[in-house]
Amino acid sequence: GLGELPLLTLEEQGRIRQDWDHTQVVYPTHRFVHQLFADQAAKAPEAPAVFFAEQRLSYRELDIQANQLAHKLIELGVGPEVRVAIAMPRCAEIMVAFLAVLKAGGVYVPLDIEYPQDRLRYMMQDSGAWLLLTQSHLLDRLPIPDGLPTLSVERAADFAGYPASCPQVELAEENLAYVIYTSGSTGLPKGVAVSHGPLAMHSLATGERYEMSPADCELHFMSFAFDGSHEGWMHPLIYGASVLIRDDSLWSPEYTYEQMHRYGVTVGVFPPVYLQQLAVHAERDGNPPAVRVYCFGGDAVPQA
Repeated sequence: GLGELPLLTLEEQGRIRQDWDHTQVVYPTHRFVHQLFADQAAKAPEAPAVFFAEQRLSYRELDIQANQLAHKLIELGVGPEVRVAIAMPRCAEIMVAFLAVLKAGGVYVPLDIEYPQDRLRYMMQDSGAWLLLTQSHLLDRLPIPDGLPTLSVERAADFAGYPASCPQVELAEENLAYVIYTSGSTGLPKGVAVSHGPLAMHSLATGERYEMSPADCELHFMSFAFDGSHEGWMHPLIYGASVLIRDDSLWSPEYTYEQMHRYGVTVGVFPPVYLQQLAVHAERDGNPPAVRVYCFGGDAVPQA
């Protein structure tokens, strides 16, 4: 019958099996994201890791700062399966915070400081957050649940007295790395738990698909409260590339292109509507940056 006829030619079927079927690829899940980052820091310590505004952190600086904060977190009681909420503006220090929680063995819970107060309070309570990492100017603004301890992460110098070496923490593939919350459009936001093993495999596979190398720089444009945004800093840092973090202001297409030119951005992830605005500006300006990979998601893609 018609239902038995193949939809693809033999050539197309072969291409799928040969080019797309990588289900048997074995990635080294015994090395987790923060460890793979540390491998790169040891390999090329002076290479740029993070750009933010006029700030530049090398792999060595980012690794040491994350290690020192991790030792502080361990001193406070953070370890495997302990949730640490992170409510900070977009800045270089938020990268230190994410890596520090992972290095301490904890589970980070990213919060967008622009979310409604009730939503922020709910996520801190529902996730079982044991500690909140934030900055001092936000303490009066955030709806911090009673009894939740806070630690302000302002400057690297605040934790300079702690060891620069990576803490020795035993973790298994099933230990959680982070908890991210859904939009809540169908009810209350729901926490999605992501464990170390699958996260490392995904980050390695994504970086491989993007052909990431130390020559690359990825523009981190989307909110850290969006799950897909976390691969946007993980896969560059485990392949020796750099990350340019957009600040909390709304960048115009003109300014975005200016920054992409300035920092040599080669990979960018954008909402489809914004990507369309970039395309219009590129056509008008005639001088697009040398971006190898444009990614988009989160909305329907408009037709040309």
